[in-house]
Amino acid sequence: MAYLLDTTTASYVMDGNTAVARRLSSALESQSVYTSVITEGELLAGALRMGRSRRQEILEEVNLLLADLTDVIPVTRGVASSYAQLRRDLEGRGRTIGVSDLWIAAIALANELTLVAHDKDFQRVEGLALEDWLQS
Repeated sequence: MAYLLDTTTASYVMDGNTAVARRLSSALESQSVYTSVITEGELLAGALRMGRSRRQEILEEVNLLLADLTDVIPVTRGVASSYAQLRRDLEGRGRTIGVSDLWIAAIALANELTLVAHDKDFQRVEGLALEDWLQS
């Protein structure tokens, strides 16, 4: 099994959540663990919102986390196709989710990854393999 960390899960790791960090460490020993370019952008945006005194520290934490993971998955044409289908399906059912979450879910689906997320909105996505490391 391979995993994709969403932004909230990555933030829990960076904030020092012991349970989530332990699960990540365990997963990295035997499985591939990715994040997406969408999550990278959200983490960098969060760092840039910090005051000068914390900004560089947060940017370094983001880079350290990303270096520990298997890779950062980009948006490809396959992901764009998955996004379009997912958006159409969710809008058709009146069950939309945020744009960034929609892209993250599309990346997970297109790459057949289990999404690690604490956000309940992802439960709206049919066919998405989902784990919550904060709950386990």
